[in-house]
Amino acid sequence: MPPRSAVLQDSSRSGPMATDILTSLNKNGSGLDIKSLTATLVQADIQPKQTAQTKRAAAADVSISALGQVRASFAKLQTAMAGIAETPGLQASSSNPAALAVTVTDRAKLTEVSGNIDVVQIAKRHVLEFGGFSGGSAPIGGGSLKVEFGVWGGETPTDFALNPDSQVHTLTIPPDATLDDLAAVLNTLGGISAKVLDKGDGTFSLGIVGNTGAGQAMRLTAVEDAAVPGLAAFDTTATNATRQVQAASDAVMVVDGITVFRSSNTVTDLVPGLQIDLTAPATNIDLTVARDSDTTYANLETLVGSINETKALLKTLSARGLDGAAAGALAGDSAIATLSQKLSSLISAPLNGFGGDPVHLADMGVQTMRDGSLLLSKYNFEKAFAANAAMFDAAFSDRMVADDLRVTVTGTPTAAAVAGNHSFVRDAVTGEASFDGLALQAGALIDGMQDYTVMNGAFAGTVMTVPEDLTATTITFGRSFQTALDGIIKDALSGTGAIARRETQENARKTEAADQLAILAKRSADLETRYLKRFAEMEKAITKMKSTGEYLSNLVDQWANASN
Repeated sequence: MPPRSAVLQDSSRSGPMATDILTSLNKNGSGLDIKSLTATLVQADIQPKQTAQTKRAAAADVSISALGQVRASFAKLQTAMAGIAETPGLQASSSNPAALAVTVTDRAKLTEVSGNIDVVQIAKRHVLEFGGFSGGSAPIGGGSLKVEFGVWGGETPTDFALNPDSQVHTLTIPPDATLDDLAAVLNTLGGISAKVLDKGDGTFSLGIVGNTGAGQAMRLTAVEDAAVPGLAAFDTTATNATRQVQAASDAVMVVDGITVFRSSNTVTDLVPGLQIDLTAPATNIDLTVARDSDTTYANLETLVGSINETKALLKTLSARGLDGAAAGALAGDSAIATLSQKLSSLISAPLNGFGGDPVHLADMGVQTMRDGSLLLSKYNFEKAFAANAAMFDAAFSDRMVADDLRVTVTGTPTAAAVAGNHSFVRDAVTGEASFDGLALQAGALIDGMQDYTVMNGAFAGTVMTVPEDLTATTITFGRSFQTALDGIIKDALSGTGAIARRETQENARKTEAADQLAILAKRSADLETRYLKRFAEMEKAITKMKSTGEYLSNLVDQWANASN
């Protein structure tokens, strides 16, 4: 038996090693497995809490993963809608794009058009050449040079009609100016491009090019400095024909038998919403803006399929697990329920602003099945398209037009803008105007047309260009199904949208669970240390009691022996 002092000394230690020694060597102690007992007590206290937090973190992970699936699905839906926008059903075409090309610039203004065009001539720039110089550093003399824009023609070569809308420039030419200097100063003027060219025959020329259009021809008037002559070589008041390499001319087209003129080869005011680019003379060109049945059906098929895919995912993830079925990862999630409801409401909602009666997807051949999915009937689609192809604009193209065809409306209303009819009223005396009673910002009156801008509200940024004699008109706005769907998608995917808010909540829940697990781990270690210390004290007490008992027992035995 070890000395009692040694036993007492060892029993004062703490920790697993001390406990093992105490348990194995102190045969006079309690005889309990202190280490196992301590682990059992700590586990009973800590493990239920750890299990709860572990489950909480795992649930957050599942929700975060499911929300990621929802985000990916809406992003895929957004990509599909972008693809539809790149292949519109209302298409513009030219039978001879090498001579006349067409580009859609504003689909909201585009309507079905069919016409025949002859390009008689394209617009050309006025080109002048002044040659015979030794180089760009050749002196040109001093004085002044006046540059005017207008039309050459008439009974004599000197007849020139000034363009009243153009600006007259008077340049001061210093006495030491060179050909390069003149080119540089001409390039500072709007509507002119000047360059010194090496002819390749030992001489240099100054080439001056104006804008396209008959009214953009140039006339140069020189006033020489008598002390430094030479500037008169650039005077074209009487020598335009000899200096002219190419005459300025308008583009000339015959549209359905009517001759029209334009100063540019880029024509934007012949067909609303369409840009026409002329590149060469040609005859019998068919220009067509028409709705294509196959393209429209393909777009509608893509729309229906993409929506079905998203709705199916939302339905699976939000399933409540009734009748023994497994619950979805986002069962009972209010954000997901709201997104599902928004999609369902949009599918059944009327689309206003596209004619007299509201338009529904069902009118286009899209049926809603009993399980909530959509089905596109080709038969019903073809029947509806043949009856009213324009109706399908409500699916893919916004519309904002005025009853008065002289009025043009541009801009993109906000999501708060209400589809339907809106009132424009203008005071013929003061020129003040309002839109649905809201005062408008008036622009300058140019060529009998005036701009009015909505400065605030749901239609902020919308501009109406009206003739000066207009007093009132109705402006109709139609928001397409695709635009409304895009609004739902953007809200879902935005940094402050429904998905992002739920992701933030679940990440916070996961972080909080991790923090709680760290706290529990520390508490477990502290609790183990405390239990071991208490058990060590208990072993000391038991050992002492047993030692005292043995001493008294021996003493009694000795007394008994002595009595005998």
